[in-house]
Amino acid sequence: MGGEAPESERGRLRRVQQVWVPVSDLGAAVEDYTEVLRFTLVRMDASSGIAELALTEGATVVLFAVKEGDEEQPGIRTGVVFATESIYDFHKEMVDEGVDFSLKPMRDPYGRLIARFTDSDGNEYEVVEISGKK
Repeated sequence: MGGEAPESERGRLRRVQQVWVPVSDLGAAVEDYTEVLRFTLVRMDASSGIAELALTEGATVVLFAVKEGDEEQPGIRTGVVFATESIYDFHKEMVDEGVDFSLKPMRDPYGRLIARFTDSDGNEYEVVEISGKK
């Protein structure tokens, strides 16, 4: 086990596959994510309260409906970081769409251009400018 196992590529983490985000109203959240943030709806199962959304690259975001009293509730700092080629264009477009920013575009201590925004349930996301890098 553990330290006794030979070094190999097998069993190593490869990528982030999905992130799960709690929402209060699945239909409204899907509309916001597809219409405002321009995600593509991959699948939706309203009876299970789950919708999976994707961008052109990277992990999918799974929205899951919660009820009052459930352990997980909306309004979290997700820890999810999105990437864009122009943070200022993204910010302007999202502000025009009514998206709230908890942090306007700024340079962080590491020299990155970042911003933070919230969805309609108060879940917070970060966006970073990648300047054409992948």
